[in-house]
Order: sequence, then C-alpha cells, then structure tokens
Amino acid sequence: MISTYDKPIPSIPKETARAASASFGRGNFYIQVGEQLDNILGELHWQQSHAQNGGFAMAEDLSLALITLFQFIEGLTDAQASDAMRTRIDWKFALHLSLLPRTLDAVALCRFRERILSHAIEQQGYQVLIDGLVRSVPLLNNRIGLPGSLEIVSLVCSVNRLNQVQQAMNRVLEVLASRFPQWLRAITLPHWYGRYNPSLTRFDGSVLPSQQRLLMEEIASDIHHLLEKVDQAGSREICELCEVKVLNQVWSHLFQAASQAQKNRLETLSIRDCDLCFHEGAGGRHHTGTNH
Repeated sequence: MISTYDKPIPSIPKETARAASASFGRGNFYIQVGEQLDNILGELHWQQSHAQNGGFAMAEDLSLALITLFQFIEGLTDAQASDAMRTRIDWKFALHLSLLPRTLDAVALCRFRERILSHAIEQQGYQVLIDGLVRSVPLLNNRIGLPGSLEIVSLVCSVNRLNQVQQAMNRVLEVLASRFPQWLRAITLPHWYGRYNPSLTRFDGSVLPSQQRLLMEEIASDIHHLLEKVDQAGSREICELCEVKVLNQVWSHLFQAASQAQKNRLETLSIRDCDLCFHEGAGGRHHTGTNH
C-alpha cells in the first residue's frame, strides 16, 4: 500500500452504471459503495496527508481491499469471490469495473491478507478505509459489531481454510465411493453423508465465525478417523490414491496433535498462521492439489 493518492480507480463505466440501475435499487449495499467510493478516497487522501497510515494508491490494492471486505460480509471463499467479480453487476459497480469478464488471481488475495496480518501499518491503512466506508455507506454503518481490519482478514482466511479441508475430504470420499464402495460404507461415520455431500459444490459461507473453529475441529476429527482406517486397511491401492496423499498433506500442514500424552485431543492451527498456507506465492509452504 502506498501513502500517496492519485485517484487509483476510474469513474464507473457508463454501461456498468446502466446495467446496475436496471437491476438494483439505491438501497443495495454495493451500489452505495460504488457511488460513495470517490468521496471516501478523497477523505482518505486528506487523512493520509496528515498521518503516516498506509493507503491505497494502486487500483489493484484498492480492489483487493474491497473484495476482502465483500468476502467477509458474504462468507465467500477466494474462488467464489473470483466468480463474483467475473459475473456480478453489483460487484462491478462497487469496484468501478466494466461489464467485460475480469479474472481475479486468488493468490493475490492471499498475499493481500498476509500483508494485513503481518504489518501494523497495513492494518492501519485498511482500517482507515473500512472506517470511511462505515461513515459513508448506510447499510454498512447499520452492521452492529463490524470487527476491525485484522479480524476481518483473519475470518476470511478461516473461511478459505475450512473450504480447503472440506474439499480435500470431499474429493477423497468421492474417489473411494467410486473405487472401494464396500470398504467405504464399512468405515463411514453417519454424519458424513450430510457434511460431505458431493452435490454441494459451493462452500457454505453461512457458518458463523464463532462456529468456524468448532467446525474445523470436527472436520479434523473426520480426517483423522479416515486416515486411521486407511492405515489399518493396509491396502496399497488406497494408500497410493492421489486424493489420499493430498489429504495426508492437508493433515500434516493444517493440524497437529496437542502432545504425545494427549494425542486424542486435536488442535487446529491459528487462523492467522500464514506459514502453513497452501497458497503458492504466499508466506509459507504450498501444495498444488488444494486451494487456500
């Protein structure tokens, strides 16, 4: 983020304004963001000229900052945010984008979050933007208890990690159901039929932040159970499945036993721990078989 301001985004394209006007009312949150964004950025320019807070002089930085907030509000993963930016008129209006399809690099979102989590001045700059939005956008201002920049970013990371582990488990169960159905039926836990339903192609972002750690622990327990059964089966065919190997790597990267003495108590890693992120190009290790 850069501390100078030189209108980092263009005006709302006419075709985007017409499409948004035909589809949404003035009470839509994203319409309000798009209409107020120039005023907010002008206010931020004044604040940044009188303080040493970080700023958003580049269009990419500003877009990533806004998209991260949108992800928090809707509970979206990076992949779902990418789809929204490509297809949704309301997002295009808020971000001052044309109606042409626009790709979004999920790694760039992860890198942005890492910067916020790692540097106090980046957190301050993001908080200034959020505060400006809260003052200028009535629908956001009405959100009681909107957390600070650090917690917003942490919760978006948490949603992505939940999606990552859930999808890894989905893929393993799908291939086992196809190739080893009888063995899988014998070891499947009853709640798996609902939690890992292959027809649910999109992550359920409605999980409340207070429930996310509990859900992560429950999925960790499921993975631990499945991998134990795989080891006990002693089947080389099952162990050598690509999806099983990926699940083992997810387990190694994102979960750990509390201690040898308490090995039955599983402990999830901090949602702020970027060192174990699977995203290529982010702060830590990565794996090409999964998405952060």
